[in-house]
Parts: sequence; C-alpha cells; structure tokens
Amino acid sequence: MARNANITLRLFQPSDDIAVGNVLTQAYDTPSEARLAHALRESGDMEVELLAFDGDKTVGYIGFSRHSSPRNWFSLMPLAVLPYRRNIGIGADLIRYGLDYARRAGADAVTVVGDGRYYQRFGFTYRAAQNLTTPYKLDDTLLYPIAPGTAFSQARLVYPDAFAMAD
Repeated sequence: MARNANITLRLFQPSDDIAVGNVLTQAYDTPSEARLAHALRESGDMEVELLAFDGDKTVGYIGFSRHSSPRNWFSLMPLAVLPYRRNIGIGADLIRYGLDYARRAGADAVTVVGDGRYYQRFGFTYRAAQNLTTPYKLDDTLLYPIAPGTAFSQARLVYPDAFAMAD
C-alpha cells in the first residue's frame, strides 16, 4: 500500500490504541495529541485513522476527525511519524492514502492547521481557506476542497468538544 518497501499502512483497529498513543507521544514530546486522538475516538468524532508499520512496529499515524460544522468536513489532526523514521515519505504516504479514505468516507473538504510549506504539496491551500472563520489562526489554516463549491466557502469551522479539552 505504501511506496516505502518495508512500510505498510492499514486502518486503525481498537487494539491499536496504545501503539497510537506511543507514536503520538514520541512524535510530539507530550501526551496532548495522544489524549486528543483518544478523546475524538471515544466521542465518535474520529472518521478515518491510518497507521504505518515497519514490520510489526508502529512508526506513523494519521487521524481525520469530523468537524461539528460545516457538515461533512473533516479535520486532519494529528499526523505523526516517529522521529527516527522521518524524511523517508511515511508522512506523505499517510496523507495521500488518508485523503483518499476521507474522500471515500464522504468528506466534502478537509482542513488542517499546520505548516503550509508541507501540506500544500498535497493540495491544501491557504487561498481556499481565506473565507473561513476558525478558532485557530487563519494564517495556519489550510483547506483541501473535495466537493464542488467548498473552496472559498464562507463557513465557520466548529471542532468537536475534544479539541477544547486538549487546548
């Protein structure tokens, strides 16, 4: 599934909860992202989760949660690759396959708050997000439009309650 010879990707399974927590904690040096992913999963707001494996070792993770509003919009949050496995394309594979799964799960658009220099190569744009109202910095918010008419939408992004608890 992934372009890296030894790396495989698969969808999240309930038994992966601890491995995901470990990857997120190591990648971010804090348990806050792990707590957020777990809380989104527990509240039923997580739509798509993929894991990257090197053999039987979990080395990467991506999650897409549902926005409370607009309807059918997802948020890419979080993305993590273990520090010693970065810069070999694992994150890129997770994003590409994750966006495909999000599209198949019915997402009309996907937002991300992060480094635009990284996310723009996957089709996320600042311009498409310029009319959004968001609780986060608009300068850090990008949009990946999927359905016609979602680019340049004048919409208010409402994140699930788990995000407020993680702040």
